Amino acid sequence: MRGLLGIGVLIAGLGVTPAGSADMAATEVTPVEIIADDIIASDIAADDIVAGTVVNLFSVYADPLIPVAAIQTTFDVVPGKAIRLAVYDSEEAFLENARAKHQAPVDARGLAVLPLAGLEPGEYAFAVYLDLNGDGKLNRGKFLGRPKEPVAFSNGAKAKLRKPRYDEAKVTVEPGSVVVITLND
Repeated sequence: MRGLLGIGVLIAGLGVTPAGSADMAATEVTPVEIIADDIIASDIAADDIVAGTVVNLFSVYADPLIPVAAIQTTFDVVPGKAIRLAVYDSEEAFLENARAKHQAPVDARGLAVLPLAGLEPGEYAFAVYLDLNGDGKLNRGKFLGRPKEPVAFSNGAKAKLRKPRYDEAKVTVEPGSVVVITLND
């Protein structure tokens, strides 16, 4: 079912140990790569995931103190291409002087894992793009400045005739949350 997910961005773990795991020490957490393997192995279809849904699903795998973004691609991507992620915490900052400060290469399985150390619980909007040409910036066309590289926003916000607004893209991130964003080619 990998082909049904588009690119799913999952932000996991935010500071609590899941219920029932009191005996699990912080040093005994499963590596974040296991999250990515579980995403590929899952039978979750894109139609079963509401864009921007926040669920407590994969937090048991992540270091409970460090959020993680695991990105799965379903279209052909040359390994090594970078997934770039920007995190916004206010309407004033959203998409202004946009800089994707988090990045990770896509591996041969079509996965990228991004640890997001320092992200506190709260409301955020996420923007993600696939840097196809490796120049470190989102390339835009000359007409209306529309992106030439695949982009997506949290909460299923769409860029149609205008940029999405912060209130359309914001999601609440709490301890143990997973935020899912789907990016289509």
